[in-house]
Amino acid sequence: MNYKIKGAIRRNKGRFVIFAVLWLFMAIVLVAPLAYAQDSSTVNGVFNFGEFVTESIAAYSKLGEVIRKFWKLHATIF
Repeated sequence: MNYKIKGAIRRNKGRFVIFAVLWLFMAIVLVAPLAYAQDSSTVNGVFNFGEFVTESIAAYSKLGEVIRKFWKLHATIF
């Protein structure tokens, strides 16, 4: 039974790599702007939904700003 699993993994290795790359791309493009908008719309622990909507639209239009802010906040971890 174990040989069937190993064979399936060996046959689909390329698809797994493509899936991982696409997943990483989607996380950067879709999730990062929302995280940035949520961070910038929270002031003193209070969440403002109207500002969140406007910030998320602006964040999707300026993805470079999102990447710079993420790198500035988390550069010490890497």
